[in-house]
Amino acid sequence: MEIQWFGTASIRISSGNTSLHFDPFISMNKSLQYASIDDYSGATDIFITHGHFDHIYNIPEIWNLSKCTIYCGIQVADVLLKQGVLPDYIRIIDHGQVVSIPPFIIKIYKSEHIRFDIPLIFKTLINKRVLQYFGDFKQIITLNKTMPAGTIFAYEIVYDDKSILHFGSLNYSPTIEYPYKPAMLTLPFQGRSDIDHYAIRFIKKFNPQSIFLHHFDDTFPPVSSHVDTTQFVEAVTKAFPHITVIIPQYGIPYTL
Repeated sequence: MEIQWFGTASIRISSGNTSLHFDPFISMNKSLQYASIDDYSGATDIFITHGHFDHIYNIPEIWNLSKCTIYCGIQVADVLLKQGVLPDYIRIIDHGQVVSIPPFIIKIYKSEHIRFDIPLIFKTLINKRVLQYFGDFKQIITLNKTMPAGTIFAYEIVYDDKSILHFGSLNYSPTIEYPYKPAMLTLPFQGRSDIDHYAIRFIKKFNPQSIFLHHFDDTFPPVSSHVDTTQFVEAVTKAFPHITVIIPQYGIPYTL
């Protein structure tokens, strides 16, 4: 199987003619050369981790290209139905369910959203970028009101004897038993001022063979930012030399 990153938390996992897309999104930052709508034309299925705008905003347009099946929580389904997605193409999911889309098995887990810390909130709001991108800032506030997170999900994507444990937000539920030692753990690397230290606990908990970072880019300024991954990679390499850290390039497939 192959995994590709299309900016933000947009991940594609594919094999043969099966193309699973997770949280497909098109950058609002015109200076970043990321996904266009055509990049998603081959999607066979879409899985949504949660309902924030940077995870679902472009889904109606993408769905209209290929009429793919969309797997999401009930709150997200309500939003998509209001935007014109037909109910026959939506599958309401919940924790503990297993979906078979050959050659993949997708296991669904309840998760949680990252809790933004006070230093990051102040750094984001008290910043000249708010004025620079004020039009986008107002749009993001409006989108946040109409696109609530809803239930948060994580996914285990199983292919033969390998698995990818995928998160769309950097948090997990302390009451849920997740897979241990996946072949790959995807980490959304944004949302904390102390993210280098904060993300290490994920490695200790899941002990993956490799880490695939995403969501570290500045695709919806001024709320997002480019997050430097250098110190995190150095810390992981030193403390966990057996773990490979992948900083993906846009659109480049990585074989697992």
